[in-house]
This record gives sequence, C-alpha cells and structure tokens, in this order.
Amino acid sequence: MTDTELGRLLRGLPDELGPAAADRLLSEAMADGARRRRGRRLLVAAGTAGSAAAVVAVAVAVTGLTAPRAAVDPAPAVATSAPAVPVPTATPTHYAEGSATEVPGGPVIATDRSVVDDASLRAALLDLLPADRVADLEVAHTWSSDPTHMADTTRNGRALTFSFAGGGASVTIQRWDGYAAVGIASPGDGLASSLDGDLEQRVALTAREACQGAYRAFPPLDCTQDPGGWRSVSHPSQGADAPASHQELYVRLFTDDGYVITVDSYNTPGEKAGDVVADEPVLSLDASLALARSEAWFTTP
Repeated sequence: MTDTELGRLLRGLPDELGPAAADRLLSEAMADGARRRRGRRLLVAAGTAGSAAAVVAVAVAVTGLTAPRAAVDPAPAVATSAPAVPVPTATPTHYAEGSATEVPGGPVIATDRSVVDDASLRAALLDLLPADRVADLEVAHTWSSDPTHMADTTRNGRALTFSFAGGGASVTIQRWDGYAAVGIASPGDGLASSLDGDLEQRVALTAREACQGAYRAFPPLDCTQDPGGWRSVSHPSQGADAPASHQELYVRLFTDDGYVITVDSYNTPGEKAGDVVADEPVLSLDASLALARSEAWFTTP
C-alpha cells in the first residue's frame, strides 16, 4: 500500500466511533501487533467515546514454501483460487461487543477434544520431531483465543517454544471461536454497508471463514482445505529491520471444531535474533504441517 492509498483510506474513516466498537478494534490492534505481519490486514480504530484514530497493518502475501525434511503425506488438499470476499454462511446473532473490561460475545463451535496436559505436550513434540535436534523446550499457558481481547484474562491456550537444529520454532494451540470469530466490517473493505454507516459485525462460523481472516482481513487470505479444517501458509520476512536472509515459515491450521494450531519457525535462533543457521526456516513445510495436524495435542473423553 502506498502512502497515497493509506492516506485515502484513513480519510475515509468515520469521525465518530462508539466506545464499544473502539474498544474492540483497539483490542484487535493490540493482538495483531503482538503477531505483526501475520498474513492479515487489520483496519484498527482506537479512541474515546467521541473520536478515533486509525492505523492500518498491511498483510503479507501468502506463499507455499516447499523444503521437505520429513516424509509426510501432504494429504488431499483443494486450493482456493483468488480468494473472494467472504459471505457469512448464516445470519448470526448480533454478539455483545465488549469493552476494555468486558469480554465480547461470539459463537461456540462444538468439540469433544481438549488439550492434553503440559507433560504430554512435551512428550508429543519430542515424539513428532527428532528429539536430539530439539533444545530449550518450554510449555507455557497463553491466550485462549487468537486474536485475543484485552478483557480476556484466561490462559487456556498452550505455547511450545523450542530450538530445532539451532533455529527458533514454536507450536501454539488456541481457539478461533467465541469473540475471536467476530470481526468488524470496515469502511472501504467491501463488507460494510456504506462509508457513512455503522461498522458491522461479521462472524466466522466455519474453519474456512476463520482461516480467511474472520472478516478482519481484506482481501481474504488465501487458504487451502486440509483434512479436518483449512490452512494458510506464509513465508514473511522477520521485519523491516531484518536482513532478507532472515527467513520465517508461518503455518496455521483452523480446525472444524474451533481450534487454531500455529507452527512458526525461523532460520535464526529467534525473530531478529542471532545469525543465520540455515538457508530456510528450520522446520520444513511438511514438518510444520505434520505438527499442526497431529492428534497428539488433544484428548477425548
């Protein structure tokens, strides 16, 4: 996006935003800032009850990196063509917008699975990857949903961070349903009824809709059908200050029962940290997909 295009978009924003809408958009901005450049463009407004300022985060193009390390069957997949503007599968209930202290509402996607205990998560990772190449493995409780909301204090998600063959990597397990499935249609993105009208809720009710951006991303992300859900793959840089040689592979699997599993890896010890240890991120696409698809993270009654 050029400076001219950015200026035009900002000038097109409404001058007045309700406090609830501003709170939600601000929380989405905070969540996206923590993940930056993660394959989606967020239109964010932050302000008081009477006014708002806007910030735009530009999405990174989705690409498929193929550098197989493990013999993993990629499984039948159907790639979408140029992603179209999403159309909700149904007219959902209008959910509470929340505030800085109240968690917003959202749909509940049924599941009979739950995440295993931390010790089992550690064991699963060491079973799925060559254990002698894994170091500094840690399991931490993290935000329950992705994106998160400032009022949500639950930490039911799990983040496994580790070094693999000298490069930084992580596996994060969260939920995409609830308030995380509710987006705000923004002026100029083709989803709002008009530039002058109220911002509208858009709700993801399927894994495909969630993968495409949960109505926060415009244009929608390019996603591919995967057994049990939909996936996105991106190969972003490590940021504006990082050399082009610093690479990252970012794989996300949105499951039909409401989970989102994110597998992230670098060809450096960490993001914008240390020297290059390999030409490509240390987890190949096949290895990343195997981690994302694994049933070892879950248990059923």
